[in-house]
Amino acid sequence: MPIIPPAHGPWRTPSGQPPFVTVRRSHTGDWEVTVRPGADPVDVSSALVALPVDTVFTEALGDVDIILIFRMIPGSPALLPKGIGNPPVIPAMR
Repeated sequence: MPIIPPAHGPWRTPSGQPPFVTVRRSHTGDWEVTVRPGADPVDVSSALVALPVDTVFTEALGDVDIILIFRMIPGSPALLPKGIGNPPVIPAMR
């Protein structure tokens, strides 16, 4: 099966196979975005918007299937008890 999917028709994920891009939370609390051959920019960007805004890219693993690792920003509101600390200032959030 070619990795270039049709531009129209059924959903782009090959039947009976994993999706081109998946997002999951690891047992350590990191976010893992797995990108398989055949994924296009829309697949990748659609997956990335599912990540919390207070995560940062830290590393990439793999050679064919690429796994992008995102971690929570230390001291971010998601990691602190309610009412403690100030939210980080991230330019993209302005």
